[in-house]
Amino acid sequence: MDSRACPADATITGVIVQIYGVTTVADAALVADLAPDNVGVVLDERIETWDSVDEATMRQIVPELTGCRVVALSLATDPDRVLRTVEAVTPQVLHLARAVGGLGTDAVADIRAAIAPVEVMVTIPVRGPEAIDGARAFAAVSDSLLLDSAHPETGIVGASGHTHDWSWSRAVVEAVDVPVLLAGGLGPHNVRDAIDTVHPAGVDSETHTSRMDDRRRKDPDKVRRFIELARR
Repeated sequence: MDSRACPADATITGVIVQIYGVTTVADAALVADLAPDNVGVVLDERIETWDSVDEATMRQIVPELTGCRVVALSLATDPDRVLRTVEAVTPQVLHLARAVGGLGTDAVADIRAAIAPVEVMVTIPVRGPEAIDGARAFAAVSDSLLLDSAHPETGIVGASGHTHDWSWSRAVVEAVDVPVLLAGGLGPHNVRDAIDTVHPAGVDSETHTSRMDDRRRKDPDKVRRFIELARR
């Protein structure tokens, strides 16, 4: 294991680096060896998405991620389904992708209390200035926020490969007291500019660290360069 790898309960210093979209045991081992701080995985909740895995595969992936904090994404808006995902994945962080416009702040607060000490990260869609008010509301019931882009055609938030107006993300960072991770179209080609512009607590990459021929697989060179550039 890379000496930079941190135990799951370690305090992270510097920019948090989060890699999403691990769908195979081989990729889990590859990414863990490159030692990002967080690795995001998506359990199949019977909600359409291209990067989910079944529970049997998840049970093989998670043990390979020793040295990184496991982040479990839930697309569910049913709190009971969210809790089942936490039980199945046993993450250090629960990432709620549809809290805004779905679960709401009260439900997030209840889930956070039920799963403690597992942390809660909430996606804030960044479409304009309304992101600031949304971030303030959910910062009160979350441990961290993740700012992400909406696809320009479908409106779907997350894993679109598209960036958004970083000036609004910078405004969110300045408006809340919890750590803010920046996502949305980040890769080795723009992560330094993103950090310099937004000053986030962390950066997240999925689409632009995946392989060109198979978006469900990670590209080791892109992952390595993303991590190195984010930490430079």
